[in-house]
Amino acid sequence: MPPVQLFQKFWPSYCALVLLLLSQGSSGCRTAGLQECLKAPFVPGHNLVGEGFDVVTLQRKGAYVSDVQTFLTPTNSCTLCENPFMGGELQKLPLSVLDWRAINRCNLQISGAVFSSVSSLLESSTSMIENDWKVGLNLKDVGLQLGGSKSEEATFATSRLTVDKTYFSSHQLSCTHYSSRVPNQPTLSSEFHQHLLSLPINYTAEAKQQYRRLIDIYGTHYIRQVNLGGKFKRVTSIRTCLATLNKVSTSQVKDCLNVGLNVGLGLADVSILGSNCKKILSNQDSVTSYSEGLMNHMTKVSGGNGWLGEVSLTTNNSRGFNSWLGSLKKTPDVISYSVFPLHELADDPDVQRNLQTAVTQYIKDNGKTITSPPRCAGNQPNLSPNCCPFNSQRGWMSVTVIRAWGLKGDPVGKTEGYVKVWYEGQFRQTHWIRSNDPWWNLRYDLGNVYSGGRLRLEVWDKDVRYDDHLGGCSVSVRTGKHRHACGLNRGGFEFSYELHCDQHLTGPTCNIYWPKP
Repeated sequence: MPPVQLFQKFWPSYCALVLLLLSQGSSGCRTAGLQECLKAPFVPGHNLVGEGFDVVTLQRKGAYVSDVQTFLTPTNSCTLCENPFMGGELQKLPLSVLDWRAINRCNLQISGAVFSSVSSLLESSTSMIENDWKVGLNLKDVGLQLGGSKSEEATFATSRLTVDKTYFSSHQLSCTHYSSRVPNQPTLSSEFHQHLLSLPINYTAEAKQQYRRLIDIYGTHYIRQVNLGGKFKRVTSIRTCLATLNKVSTSQVKDCLNVGLNVGLGLADVSILGSNCKKILSNQDSVTSYSEGLMNHMTKVSGGNGWLGEVSLTTNNSRGFNSWLGSLKKTPDVISYSVFPLHELADDPDVQRNLQTAVTQYIKDNGKTITSPPRCAGNQPNLSPNCCPFNSQRGWMSVTVIRAWGLKGDPVGKTEGYVKVWYEGQFRQTHWIRSNDPWWNLRYDLGNVYSGGRLRLEVWDKDVRYDDHLGGCSVSVRTGKHRHACGLNRGGFEFSYELHCDQHLTGPTCNIYWPKP
C-alpha cells in the first residue's frame, strides 16, 4: 500500500489515540473497552466546553463548535475517570475533552465591591473570562465598553440609571468542582463544520448577513478551557442621592449587604447584624419617606438544582442555599473560562478573515459609551461633589420688594418709606424713598436656604428720632414663583419671592425625594 494511503487509513486512529492518551493525563482515568464505555455516564458538565460564546451578552449559545458527544475511538475504546465526588463512579469523557480534573475548591466567603458606573460594573463582570478575549480581533482604542454590553447585568444596570442616579454593588461566592479543556485545534461538530463550509469567500452585503447569522447561532468565541461548579451573584443598585440624604455611604451599604447575605445564607449568626445595618437593609427612606426604597437588586445563580438565590438579609434563610451547594457536583455550570475567537477555527483564509471582520464589527456595534459619574460645577453648599443634596428641605430663594401705595407715615408731607425683610436668620433692608406710592423693584438673593420657614416683610417710615412701623405680613414659603399684596395700617405693599429646590428634591417645601437620572 502506498505511503499516502497508509497515512490516510491510519491517521484518524492515530489522532484518536493521541487524544485518548492526553485525556488520561487526568488522575484516576484509564482506557476502557466498548461495553464499559457504553454503560458509563458522561462526567458532569461534559458538554460545557467547546460551546459557542457571545462576549456581548456574556452568554453561552447552546450551540457546539467542538464535538463533545463522540467518546469512542475507532478501536471502540474510551477514557473513563473516577469521580471522587460521586463515590468513585467511573464516568466517560468525550474524545475532544482533555485534562479533566475533579477539584474541591469551594470558598464560602462572600466578596463584595462597589462600582460608580455601568462601565466599571461591566468591566468586573467580564473577569470570569480568564484570558484576553480581544486577542485576534481589531478592537484597540475603540473608546467603547465592549464586553458584556448587552448582558443581563448591563440591562439591569442601564434600566436603573434611566430612572435615577445610581451606583452599584456586587456580591458573589463560588465553588469549583471540575475543570477541562479542548485542544488548540478541536474536532469540530459536524453542524459547525458545515456552517463554515457554507460561508461565502467574497464579503458582499449579502454575505455579511450570512456571517451575522453564524454569529447569532454560535456567538463570537468558543470556550476552550472551563472551570465548572456553581456561582451565586447579587448585583444591587443603590439610589446615590437617596443614600446621601439618609447619611449612608457606599461602603456602608456594601458592607451591610455583605453581612446580610452572610446571615441569610447561614454563613454568620444573626447577632452580627447591628442596628445601623438593620436600618439600611430595611430598604426604607427615613428622611423623605420615598416609597420605592433605597435599593433594587438582581440575582444570578449558576449551576445546581434550580435555586433562585432569593434570600432574606436579616434571618437565616439557608435551606435552599445548602441544598444548592450539595447539588453542584452533580449538575455544575460554567464558573470561569478561557475563550478564543471563532474565526481561528476556519481553514479557508478568506472565510477566516471575513469572520474576523464580522465578529469585530458585531462587537463594536453593540459597544456602550464609557461613562463616569457627573461632577457638580462650582461650590454649592447643599450638594455633594456628585450633585446629591446632603439635606432635604433646601433650595434657592430670592425675594423682590416691588412697591407700596397709599402710605401715610407723617401727618404732613410725604412718607419716607423703606422695607425690612427677614428669612431664617437673614435680614435685608431697602433704601428709603420719599413718596406715598414708592416703587423699589429690588431683588435680594438669599442663596441656599431652609425651605420650610416663614418670610416676613415690614414697611417703615423714616423719621428724625424714631422710625414708624407702618405694618407688614409674613407667609410660609412654598416652591415656585409667588406674588403677594399685603394691607398696612394705611395703604398696602406688594412683594414676590421665588423658591427652587436643590437637585433631587421636590414638593411644596422641597421635602420630597425626586428620582432623576
